[in-house]
Order: sequence, then C-alpha cells, then structure tokens
Amino acid sequence: MSIFASTRLLREFDELQRDPPPGIYGVLRDNNIMIWDVTICGPDCGPWQGGTFQLSVEFNDDYPQQPPIAKFNSKMYHPNVFGDGTICLDILGYNWSPVWSAPFLLVAIQSILCDPFVDSAANFEAARLFVTDKRAYNRKVAEIVELSWT
Repeated sequence: MSIFASTRLLREFDELQRDPPPGIYGVLRDNNIMIWDVTICGPDCGPWQGGTFQLSVEFNDDYPQQPPIAKFNSKMYHPNVFGDGTICLDILGYNWSPVWSAPFLLVAIQSILCDPFVDSAANFEAARLFVTDKRAYNRKVAEIVELSWT
C-alpha cells in the first residue's frame, strides 16, 4: 500500500466522517482504507427520492493519480450504470483529476441519479426510456427504490 495514497485516503475518509455530504455515508471494509462501503441516499429530485443504495469504492496504490473503481452493489436501473453495477462516469476514467477527492466523487455519483449522461450510456434501455418515455423510466426507478428498502 502506497504511503501517499493511504495518507490522502485517511484524510479524505476523516472528512467524510466529520462533514458528510447530505445523504452520503461511508465505512471502511474490514478496516481497510483502500476499500470503502458507501450508502448513497436518493436525492430529493424525483424518482430516486427515498432510495438507499449501496456502493463499493476501491482505491489502488496510484490514488489520487488514478481514479478509484466505484460500483453499485444495489440493483440499479440507470443510464450510466452497467448491469454489474459499474458506473460509467467520465470522472471515473478519462476526465479524472488528482485534485478531486473521494467525497467529491461520491457527490458526483449521487448527482447523476437525477441528471444522467444519456449520450454516454452504459444501460441503453434506461437511456432510451429516460429520453423517450420518462413516465415508464420513473416507474422502473420506483421499483428499484422499493427494492433498496429490503
């Protein structure tokens, strides 16, 4: 484990614990600073409201030079989430910057729930419904929100 990565992650995790963004909570998995288990509450902006979604964030020794891997463990129906829960978000890939923190990333993930990037879809059916039939999309999301309660 890189000293630089672990030192930075300790600081960022402490920030998340002291001043968590609204609706975002995290714990370390097995007391390992490199793996965070995060709960993201659905924002109050429509069909995601009231949902509670589990996410894992895995950091590597090259953090913050390389982005972490973020993946929903909860079932999701979203244009930017692959079937296995992997999140398709530019700042998790080619647009990553070492100046961003893990809490910033978590807020960005929460914000795409209501504002997906349909032009770079991971789930094409969800993207199509989001654009062409918002009512049907919202019904599917409501099912996912209800599943998140169990």
